[in-house]
Amino acid sequence: MIALAKRPTLGRRALLAGAAALPAVLAARGAQAQGAPRTLAIGVVSDPVTLDPAFSGSFFENQVLYNLHETLLVARSDGTVTPGLASYTQADPLTYAFTLREGLTFHDGTPLDAAAAKANIDRYLDPAVASTRRSDFGPTTGVNVTGPLTFEIKLSAPYAPLPLVLTNRAGMMVSPAAVQKLGADFATRAVGCGPWKLASWTKNSELLLEKFDGYWQGQGHGFDRLLFRPLPDETVRLANLRSNTLQLIDAVPPQAVVGLARETALRVSQMPSLGFNGFAFNCTRAPFNDKRVRQAFTAAVDPDVIQRVVYFNTGQPAAGPLSPAVPWAFDAELPVRTNDAARARTLLQEAGVSGPVPVSITVTNSPAMLRIAQILQAQAGAAGFKVELRQIDPTSLITVLRQRDFDLCMAPWSGRYDPDGNMFAYFTKDGPNNFAGYPAEQVTALLLQARSIAGQTERAQLYRQAQRILSEDCPMLFLHFDAIIQASSARLRWTQYPDAVLRLYGSSMG
Repeated sequence: MIALAKRPTLGRRALLAGAAALPAVLAARGAQAQGAPRTLAIGVVSDPVTLDPAFSGSFFENQVLYNLHETLLVARSDGTVTPGLASYTQADPLTYAFTLREGLTFHDGTPLDAAAAKANIDRYLDPAVASTRRSDFGPTTGVNVTGPLTFEIKLSAPYAPLPLVLTNRAGMMVSPAAVQKLGADFATRAVGCGPWKLASWTKNSELLLEKFDGYWQGQGHGFDRLLFRPLPDETVRLANLRSNTLQLIDAVPPQAVVGLARETALRVSQMPSLGFNGFAFNCTRAPFNDKRVRQAFTAAVDPDVIQRVVYFNTGQPAAGPLSPAVPWAFDAELPVRTNDAARARTLLQEAGVSGPVPVSITVTNSPAMLRIAQILQAQAGAAGFKVELRQIDPTSLITVLRQRDFDLCMAPWSGRYDPDGNMFAYFTKDGPNNFAGYPAEQVTALLLQARSIAGQTERAQLYRQAQRILSEDCPMLFLHFDAIIQASSARLRWTQYPDAVLRLYGSSMG
């Protein structure tokens, strides 16, 4: 049981690192008591790897990026697209025309005009830059500046997801002048145009954003500063929230929900997620380069056990990548496999594999992920696998996935409002998140076709076909559609979103 602390609570990493991080938090709270600056302290699972949206590949970075940067378009919580930095019209199936707001500036004072927008999109598209955003733009061929504040994005084929793509990291605008000036240092000193600008970043300790006075929506900041503290230990995050060292935390463990709901000083916020929790099989090497071995491991797993033991019946078991939070594309008839050790052993025999099959499962060192890995270890062990567990730090996850340094590795996805965002990057042959190395010829063709069609009914049919193929080929072990569970001080007014991102402009302490 966690004691209700009466003084600021130190995390285990802070204790190991010394007392350096605590004075900054105490100073911020002391200044807040005197009236200024108003600081919101936020506990997150992991430090960012980069602050450059062109290379961001980890969900954990979104909590900082969406407050530091701004997108061309904005997605409401229901998935509808509204103007952000720009409004748009579709002149024809191959042309999207954009008009930027007047008077936009980056944090360094340089103008955000059509030339700057073009420079950003050109950078995302440039093969030499090798941005992870390049695939987000699909069949985009280029950007034409048509006036000081107007530009067009040209396509080689219709691309229905583009407006929603531009509500995400591909739509984030950064200062071209800062990119040129800072070079590789831009990753740690990024200059955007969001409501807050970077003040300081002490790696693995704290990241401080401060209010940008030139923000286009005005001085509606409820807080002068956002202080992000990476605390991978969920118990430590909860203790810091209870002590009011933090006023908002991400990734609340499901088992804590009932207890937190009884604490009048706190508020638990929960909603269905757009994303999925799954594990990528490494399809490029033995043993999982054989589909039958992947099928065997999948057959051995019972997601219902994970639903009960790990998620305490929050969220629901998953059979594919599309969440019920996107109801028009969700396939409710996709079968969720249950534990069938006999079927798993038969598949291993068909694959010509004898004896216990040695595999490793890679997870971050969070209690929930470790519990999942231990359940997988037990269930697969009973079906003919010899499973070892490998723990890594959350900041290392994206590197391990990209280098395919794993047999089976957690590869969760925070989700997108358009189903293309949940599938194309993960399951097309050259997709940047095809961590499995899945060949994906059939799925690639279906997803390319779905991108070119505007009607939801026709697109949904193609996504269902693709999901059935994924269910057969098993490039990923789908386990769960998590509920987004976040907690805060009961006095904090803020809005929760189904992609789990903390967008904090307009939040305030009541």
